[in-house]
Amino acid sequence: MLKPRIGCYAVYEAAEEDWQNHEQQLAHICADLTDAGTEVIAAPEPVYDEASCRRVAAWFADKHVDVLHPVVINWSFDHYSVMIYQHREAPLAVRSIPGIRTGSIVGGVQLGCLLSDLSIEHKLLYGPLGSRAVAAETAQYAKACMLKNRLKGTRFAVVGARTPGMTPVAVDEVEILRLFGISLINLGWEDLMDRARRIDASQAEDHWRSVSAAAAAVSCSEAHGIAAMQNYLAMKQLIEEYRLQGLTIGAYPRCQGTACLGLALLNDAGIPAGCEGDVNSTIVMYMLGLLSHHPVHFGEILAVDETENSIITSHCGAAAPSLADESGYSLCPVRLAHSGTCVRFTCRTGPITYVNLVGRKGNYRMCAVEGDALPTGMVFEGNPLKIRLHTPFGTLWEAISTYGFGSHWLAAYEHVARILSEFCRMSGIQGVFPDRPRMSSHDV
Repeated sequence: MLKPRIGCYAVYEAAEEDWQNHEQQLAHICADLTDAGTEVIAAPEPVYDEASCRRVAAWFADKHVDVLHPVVINWSFDHYSVMIYQHREAPLAVRSIPGIRTGSIVGGVQLGCLLSDLSIEHKLLYGPLGSRAVAAETAQYAKACMLKNRLKGTRFAVVGARTPGMTPVAVDEVEILRLFGISLINLGWEDLMDRARRIDASQAEDHWRSVSAAAAAVSCSEAHGIAAMQNYLAMKQLIEEYRLQGLTIGAYPRCQGTACLGLALLNDAGIPAGCEGDVNSTIVMYMLGLLSHHPVHFGEILAVDETENSIITSHCGAAAPSLADESGYSLCPVRLAHSGTCVRFTCRTGPITYVNLVGRKGNYRMCAVEGDALPTGMVFEGNPLKIRLHTPFGTLWEAISTYGFGSHWLAAYEHVARILSEFCRMSGIQGVFPDRPRMSSHDV
């Protein structure tokens, strides 16, 4: 399980009041943050003069923390934290604690002002020791910072040409590199098919037997199943050779029933694999997988029940089998094509964040709403997921219309909209969160 790494240190001025309890106060805050699900890296000493600042700065230089977390014990010099930042460039979560005579609030505000003038990413936090709310807010901020860090240097591939008429999935690979730090590898459909043809049929057959034995039912042909496993093993080769963190398959409709099972198995293994050449959606799958520690559902809004305030989202059968409810999964020919192999099941229940990411240079935008997955039947031949939204569907629909969000939506089994809001703000992405207006960042 990935946890954000928070570099904590106490900072105080010995000429001010109540600095003597800094060790206990820092230990209390570190314990709160550990309980909130973060990995705490605490400095071996407090910062209180130039010499101690230099030692702590040097100590943090190689610690690879996602966030620096100065705990302002009392009013203290603001340049200490800037010196530490210069040794370890990470966002700062500045914590002030109550105390009318300590000046902790003043010190935190003063440091925040300086960081703003220096255009250094930061967040001001305030609350008493033991506050679960402040610890959770700090953890959410740290997770957004972690998300931004984890994207840098990743590599995603798009296999096959973009389908004419699916224009919103067109992307600018230079902008993706600039905005997210992600390198995009473009591969042809034949790059995959040539590899698949070279996969030993007996090896593919062994994998097919294992996957089909775990299925609740199998209605596709064995020949199609083995061919699908050859494609899957070829995808794994591409991932290893190009050191990929994720991929998406284009070339629709040729990929119908030929790539679905492979994508499903990759998603189950924690490698985000999107449909229809949609790079943006695959990036979101990677992000949500880091935050939720579960495979992410790829779908489209297919039906609405305004009385229940629920939607049905699904795609044709490339979702991770572990998302299935207690009925398990079936292996079937893909709908419309009536051939090949896909994974069919109804999705399990749980908390949901539903996300869309679209855009080009200068207008990237993300929408996220939260809800809860409800039981559903096989109302669509694929991987139907029923979500009761926490906000009226009409409000979501208005956001889709106003900001021009796309058709592919990703569902994570975790409520993470607050983290995504922080991520959008610090990344320069327009964030739209209809059920949490306070978090919306429409004018980044």
